[in-house]
Amino acid sequence: MLLKKKKKSKNSVIDKAKKIIKEEKKKIKDEKKRIRHEKYKDNIIYKFFKDDQVKDNYTAKEVSRYMIVGIVMGMVFCFLLIFTLSGGKNFILLNSDLKKLVNVYDKVVKNYYTDIDKDKMVDDAINGMLSSIGDVYTNYSDLDSTISFDENVVGTYEGIGAVVYYSDSKIIVNKVYNNMPAAKAGLQEGDIITKVDGVSYTDKNQEDLANYVKFSNSSSVILTVIRDGVEKDITIKRSKIEVPVVNSNVFNVNNKKIGYISISVFTSVANKQFETSLKELEKKNIAGLIIDVRDNGGGYLSSVTDICSLFLEKGKVIYQLDDGKKITSVKDKTKTKRTYPVAVLTNELSGSASEILASTIKESYKGFIVGTNTYGKGTVQQVSKLSDGTMIKYTIEKWLTPDGNWINDVGVSPTDYVEQSEAYYTNPLSENDAQLNKALELVSK
Repeated sequence: MLLKKKKKSKNSVIDKAKKIIKEEKKKIKDEKKRIRHEKYKDNIIYKFFKDDQVKDNYTAKEVSRYMIVGIVMGMVFCFLLIFTLSGGKNFILLNSDLKKLVNVYDKVVKNYYTDIDKDKMVDDAINGMLSSIGDVYTNYSDLDSTISFDENVVGTYEGIGAVVYYSDSKIIVNKVYNNMPAAKAGLQEGDIITKVDGVSYTDKNQEDLANYVKFSNSSSVILTVIRDGVEKDITIKRSKIEVPVVNSNVFNVNNKKIGYISISVFTSVANKQFETSLKELEKKNIAGLIIDVRDNGGGYLSSVTDICSLFLEKGKVIYQLDDGKKITSVKDKTKTKRTYPVAVLTNELSGSASEILASTIKESYKGFIVGTNTYGKGTVQQVSKLSDGTMIKYTIEKWLTPDGNWINDVGVSPTDYVEQSEAYYTNPLSENDAQLNKALELVSK
């Protein structure tokens, strides 16, 4: 018991000593804090902080340094955020460049004495901006023109797979595409359309009908037609329609089968349609091929690239691209190739992608070009859709033939120049088609 009491007494002394030391340390800390506050009490940045915890741990110099770093990092973060959300646009430079335009728009809209069509003002401003470049291929398309472009060049649209025309105040079915909704539902060429979904169309034209069918929110459309004097309703499902742009045929010449494929426009799906037709012709053991791009004004670069790749050996140049800084050769990367003779039919309306095909077959495949000089468009355009559905198209580079020739305003010259007979325009692909006959002669040798 005695020993225990002595031990307890010793601990009490130690605890008392620790308490005194702790109190002295606190006094020293408080004194340092007082001195620090006194020294930096007039510092503006230091005054900004009301948290004594911050002031206890950092000097005014350190606080200033950290604040500056924080501000800089915040500015960088905000800039990167704006840059990302804007799609990479530098709005500081854009604001400087467009300041005059924005000021004019703002003053006129606010102060003009009558109402103004603001949409038209913006459309005309864009038109003027692009036309000032002086490049006919750099332009602006309004909503209607953009929709038309998508149908003609993209090659797909929401519809039923039929073509109509307007005559004698009647909407008449001109063509029904095979294996498409209209054909499957029983619509026939010559049918007169009188109603659409129960609404009379006797006072409307083919454009009214086409727009309704394309932009209807319904999954199907009911056409009321008159056929052989009898009125009937036909329900047709709406679906994504792929416009046929490729036609094929087989000609027998000199005891040989010669394949024929025409391409009306290089849409985004033209390459697939072409390859399908080509394989079907090759199953018939064709000895040669004629590709008809007469009156074909062009289309997608990727589409004609894929078609050319069906014929060339891997590594052969299809065309070259010049962006003003460097020239890049686009080469065939596929293992697919052909060796039979090929002729391309051209005329003065064969442009752009058609000229790429013609020059590739001529220079890299060593084939025939039959007809007349092509149009002469040697530039490549980029298409960009705007937020309201309109579109701009602008030139980004020029293309060169495999041998490095720029055909702009010159065209691709044929290996075999043949003028077309007038009879062709009323009866194409007939015995009067002088260009086709010459191509058949060359390929069948």
